[in-house]
Amino acid sequence: MNNNSTDSSPGSLLHVVYFWLKNPDDPSDRAAFEEAIKKLIRTNPQAIASHLGCPAASEKRAVVDNSFTYCYTMTFPNLEAQNTYQNDPTHLLFIEEAQHLWENVRVHDSIAL
Repeated sequence: MNNNSTDSSPGSLLHVVYFWLKNPDDPSDRAAFEEAIKKLIRTNPQAIASHLGCPAASEKRAVVDNSFTYCYTMTFPNLEAQNTYQNDPTHLLFIEEAQHLWENVRVHDSIAL
């Protein structure tokens, strides 16, 4: 898995997930979340690329929303792989280990043209 790039071949799917932690300033909550999601990154077999990040210090503009705590992107080779991921044990374990830490999650999926 290449953790720093994305594959935008036709049909590839970009799965973008924004997390808002309940206690974003709590170092132990952040550490627990990061441990769980990094385990997902290391062990999930469907993703062909992934990226985990925090809000950037981008120029403040009306169209920029950096209110989230973490952004996680996964690239899948196709929609079928993303559908398989939804029930994959690595994904289910991540949810089990980390869902108590977040107050909101937003997902944006897009398919390459």
